[in-house]
Amino acid sequence: MSMVAKFFMAAGGAAAGYVIVGLAAALGKLIVGAVLRFRFDEFVFFMIRVGRRAGQNKKGLSVGLCDPQPYISCNMLDTRYTKMRNLIYGTFSMAAALFFTETVWFQLYGTKIMPVNALTQAMAVVMAAYTLVLFIQLCINQKKKAGSGPAGIMRREYERCIAAVKAGWAPGGMQIQWASGTGNLSDNVVVKKYLLMCYYHFLDRGEYEGVKKIMDEFEKYVPEKWPHSELNILCEFVFYHVIIVPNEGKAKYYGKPFLEKLDGREDVNAKRVFAYWLFFLEGDKGAALQIAVEALKMVKSYRLEGCRAMEERLIEALIKKIEQTP
Repeated sequence: MSMVAKFFMAAGGAAAGYVIVGLAAALGKLIVGAVLRFRFDEFVFFMIRVGRRAGQNKKGLSVGLCDPQPYISCNMLDTRYTKMRNLIYGTFSMAAALFFTETVWFQLYGTKIMPVNALTQAMAVVMAAYTLVLFIQLCINQKKKAGSGPAGIMRREYERCIAAVKAGWAPGGMQIQWASGTGNLSDNVVVKKYLLMCYYHFLDRGEYEGVKKIMDEFEKYVPEKWPHSELNILCEFVFYHVIIVPNEGKAKYYGKPFLEKLDGREDVNAKRVFAYWLFFLEGDKGAALQIAVEALKMVKSYRLEGCRAMEERLIEALIKKIEQTP
């Protein structure tokens, strides 16, 4: 067999091994999530996404394309988050991946059932390597979540709260444990996700002193260049400085990257903020009303079910303000 043929066989085996372990880990999460009564959120296979149908009175699953991802994942929501439930969830996923990996290795080198060639050897090596990566990742994540310090609190509280909000719980009705000293933490991604949940909590309750406290903390983590993945955070900076604590200078400072990232595919919260921007910053009543109405129609399909009532109130308040303005 030529070297070129061996190379392509090895590449195919490596790809197969990667897919097998990814599917095994996802299957493990799906099974243990069902046993523990988790709620299915989504399954991603590179650029194919299977998720729950969003919206009132909509049941079943939706299948569609998403932004290409270099992995296979399954996400289940646990609204009764505990350290033990989370550990079982992660461990069972790891165990499923390990079972498939050991089966391949046993058949390849133990029983000799599988032929030893470039394809099967590459597949076995990649499966073992990927499983090891999953094991290390599981250990690191569980160690971080188990901590009693601010970092551990934030990770646990974020996972619990985002699962509850996606399941339909209003953020204002949840209790969120405050993690003091977040400004000293280096894991910016986790901090920002946690702070966003705290922000929604106070915003939904109408407690603007709490909102101010969160935004003061949030500003310690403002990046030099905003990634598109953080549009949901950026838009709340704009909203805060447009309407909650009006500051035209800061509103325009955050508004510039916000407007650059709008592409027509944003969620209802970004649409809501854009409508407020058009009315209060640009004074364009017609455009503001059009975007606000569009946002209002999107509320019932918003992926964060618990935030739907809050978004609806904020959008309706703007529409009323626009209609009452001469």
